[in-house]
Amino acid sequence: MKHVGYLICCLLVGVQMTSAYEATEEDFVRWESAWDQLIPEGTYDFVPKDFGYELLFNPNFQSQLDAAGKVIDPSLEGTIIELAGFMVPIEVKGDQVTQFLLVPEAGQCIHIPPPPMNQTLLVDTTGSPTELRDLYQPIIVSGRLSVVTQRFEIAESGYSLVEATVTSLDLGEDAIPVAPGADGHR
Repeated sequence: MKHVGYLICCLLVGVQMTSAYEATEEDFVRWESAWDQLIPEGTYDFVPKDFGYELLFNPNFQSQLDAAGKVIDPSLEGTIIELAGFMVPIEVKGDQVTQFLLVPEAGQCIHIPPPPMNQTLLVDTTGSPTELRDLYQPIIVSGRLSVVTQRFEIAESGYSLVEATVTSLDLGEDAIPVAPGADGHR
């Protein structure tokens, strides 16, 4: 009986440690709005509502897109923000991550080009490291926003999140956005 109690206790602790947040439609609207907030108003006004395939490969248009992706909003300094996105580890010690990039779509930063700087955040969890997650595991991160650009081998970030908390987001296995064959296991 003593061993059964211990087993139940271990199972409960395991369930608590691996629990994830189940999002509502309102959560997704809030998170999308928070990502949009990182892009200053008017930054992409040059993009026509209806554009053709040719425009995507126009060098001048690509230069404008690249420049727009580097526009950040200094008025956001110190803002408390919550975003849902995906972890791209920068500093890992064992199975603990102390710094990572948060990006809005799964698999970004592992291909070229990386996401725009104004859609890439450095998350610092040095004070309270978080568990390493699969690149396709969505997470929720909240913390205090710092407007600072940083360059990494795989991408540039326009913002940092400090005093961050990280929670796994449960979308269900079928809802995790993985391109077929992208990770070789799904």
